[in-house]
Amino acid sequence: MRIQVALRMPNNTVRYQSFDGVEAHINERNVLQIFWNKQLIAEFPSDSYLSWQYVSPPLQPTSRAGQLLQQQPQG
Repeated sequence: MRIQVALRMPNNTVRYQSFDGVEAHINERNVLQIFWNKQLIAEFPSDSYLSWQYVSPPLQPTSRAGQLLQQQPQG
C-alpha cells in the first residue's frame, strides 16, 4: 500500500510525504508509525501531522502504445 501523510511544517505550510509498500499504525501515545516489512521506518508525533491516508499508486502503462500516449503533449 501507499500512504500519504500531510505534515505540518514550522512555517505553517503543509508538505505531503508518501511511503510505498508500507503499513501505518497509531500507537497508544497518538504517534503515527510507518512500518515496512514489520520494521519501523518513520514516526510522526500527533502535533507534526495533519492527516494520513492510504492511497493507490498511479497505474503505469504496460504496453508500448500506452507509453507513447503518455508522452504525447497535452493540448
